[in-house]
Amino acid sequence: MNPFAQLVSMLFDIYVSVILMRFFLQYFRADYYNPLSQFIIKITDPLVKPLRRIIPGLGGIDLSTLLLAWLVTVAKFLLIFLLSGGGALSNPVGFILLTLVEVLSATIGLYIFLIIIRIIISWIATGNYNPVFLVITQLTEPPLAKIRRLLPPMSGFDFSPMLLLILLFFINSSISYYLHPLLL
Repeated sequence: MNPFAQLVSMLFDIYVSVILMRFFLQYFRADYYNPLSQFIIKITDPLVKPLRRIIPGLGGIDLSTLLLAWLVTVAKFLLIFLLSGGGALSNPVGFILLTLVEVLSATIGLYIFLIIIRIIISWIATGNYNPVFLVITQLTEPPLAKIRRLLPPMSGFDFSPMLLLILLFFINSSISYYLHPLLL
């Protein structure tokens, strides 16, 4: 891949991850006044606020933030396409589906990252207050609590993060294996 296209891809992926973090912060009702939450809101507000005027939320889901994540992904692929010297876009429907699958994959990848960070911080900073760890806990606790109902801690060990990671890796691999070949 062209080094400039790779740089563009990396920068856009980071911003999509921040947008998806904002979505998770709102969906799981994480602490709004946390410094990490405030940082994420400040760097995404210039693009989310105009979309909110057009796209309302639906049942507690901020559709404008999800739409923004998709639009940034579309912009990333178009810019990479232009940097690679691509001609005309041959399959617009496939392109739209590919970008939707890419947003889904980015969402799963972000959640995997959050769970791994939570695991590492729990080993290092046990009992210490950290605002970043508080937000990560608020974002990852709901699905982990559901898994703990099925698989309670055994002998003091909580296997729910490992089980959730395995499940998320399986879903992400399934997307790559089954959906990407259909769309390319």
